[in-house]
Amino acid sequence: MQLPDSLSLYIHIPFCRSRCGYCDFNTYAGLENLIDEYVEALVKEIVRTSVNIPQTCFIHTIFFGGGTPSLLSSHQFEKIINSICGNYAVSLNEISTEANPTCLSLPYLKGLKKAGINRLSLGVQSASQSDLTILGRRHSFEDVRESVADARKAGFENINLDLIFGIPEQSMASFKETLENAIQLSPEHLSLYALTIEAGTPLAMQIDRELIPRPDEDLAADMYLYAMDRLEEAGFDQYEISNWSCGENKRCLHNLQYWHNFNYLGFGAGAHSHYGNVRWENEKTIPEYINSVEKILANNGILSPAGIFPNYLETKDEISETMMVGLRLTNEGICEDNFKKQFGLSLTEVYPNEIMELINQKLLEWVLIDNRMHLRLTKEGRLLGNQVFLQFILDD
Repeated sequence: MQLPDSLSLYIHIPFCRSRCGYCDFNTYAGLENLIDEYVEALVKEIVRTSVNIPQTCFIHTIFFGGGTPSLLSSHQFEKIINSICGNYAVSLNEISTEANPTCLSLPYLKGLKKAGINRLSLGVQSASQSDLTILGRRHSFEDVRESVADARKAGFENINLDLIFGIPEQSMASFKETLENAIQLSPEHLSLYALTIEAGTPLAMQIDRELIPRPDEDLAADMYLYAMDRLEEAGFDQYEISNWSCGENKRCLHNLQYWHNFNYLGFGAGAHSHYGNVRWENEKTIPEYINSVEKILANNGILSPAGIFPNYLETKDEISETMMVGLRLTNEGICEDNFKKQFGLSLTEVYPNEIMELINQKLLEWVLIDNRMHLRLTKEGRLLGNQVFLQFILDD
């Protein structure tokens, strides 16, 4: 498969002041003393990996995720971004960072803007203090209001708010209030995620001990349906199962790279990469990652010195993944022409029975967009997305 001429970079910042009760991400609390050393290792990984990337491949998005990236200083952001711009061909359209509302001040936000960050994603989760307490979040919604106001003063014109629904003991009235509070802040983008109870997390253990109830799945579905209608009414376009934007130019370009199943490189502890037909992940713990960037690169398809566990994708794997991520795009879905150009077969040649059955169940539909046929989820199909995606996994 021909590589696209654009590449996205994900930078993982695994530090947190405390871990939220629902979180199973690769994050670590109480290790802030390693931040300086970690940033140095990031720069080394970025530089050493760059020799494997052709200059015809342009970096067009950078995303700092975590963890809590806003524990880094603005100068450390600038150092990382400069290492990318100095070692890769770049045509940057979007540089995003996640941020905790308790970590932000106006001078700090001005520093982020000066460093090159042009998109801010705030972990809001809820406007209800009781919801935030159950989730183990340390901020209040007033912190969010202040952070958004300061971000506007600092010059940010692209702000995303992350929200969670289906929280134990969360009522529909509480969720509606959270949504209204978020809308009133006039963000350019909203991301809404149903809470997943991950085994081994403090929240899962509380539920197992019956200290708090399990989330109500039917109520969570009603919340999602309500959000689809309310956000459309408020002028937001749902372009992906969990994401809404105020206009096409405010969609998250970095995440679109994933949903189109294009190439991306992940830097940092536990980060994942997909380049060509190889996937790999990085050493997971912070000390292992820091030590790994000095190792000699093996000739196994992994481009980063921190990379381990290469997974070589066959055509059937690429097809399955293209379907699962592409169908998340609620407007465009999978373009029949693009699919056939990439794999040499039409969608109905690869999935004749699956597509017909899901259309009959009113979970998928064919639509004409710019004179080309696209297969996408129906509104009902968005509720059952994971069940739909499973139908497109190709067996050996």
